[in-house]
Amino acid sequence: GRSYANMFWEDRLGDAEIVIVAMGSLALEAIVAANILREEGHKAGVLGLRVFRPFPKVDLVKALSKSRLIVVFDKNISYGSEGATCSEIKSALYGSGVNAVIRNFIVGLGGRDVKAREMADAVKKALPSLKEGVLNSEYPEWICHI
Repeated sequence: GRSYANMFWEDRLGDAEIVIVAMGSLALEAIVAANILREEGHKAGVLGLRVFRPFPKVDLVKALSKSRLIVVFDKNISYGSEGATCSEIKSALYGSGVNAVIRNFIVGLGGRDVKAREMADAVKKALPSLKEGVLNSEYPEWICHI
């Protein structure tokens, strides 16, 4: 059979209170966004998913256990709901004891480029959720390019 080791990679999760979760090209842009956030004094890290199925629930819970804010960027939509990655993250964390705020942003639809600055700004937009005590936003926010 096929080996499914290393289903995701981590960048600076050791001290990260804010974790950006993304796949593919978004994950690489997320590293730059985390650099921007760290320069501004936020403890940000990145979890980049390599595969979607099988979803790495057990390892993911362990990797996200210290996070306070998880910001998931999806390049897909599930009509009437959040992005697929965010939905899987919430499912994996449910009942695990990880009490992070989870926010979802839908970006890059139609092949649009997503820049690191836009991702960093979206994360900063999600920061008040920590102070307000909002556990999870039921619906994603869309970042559209006009």
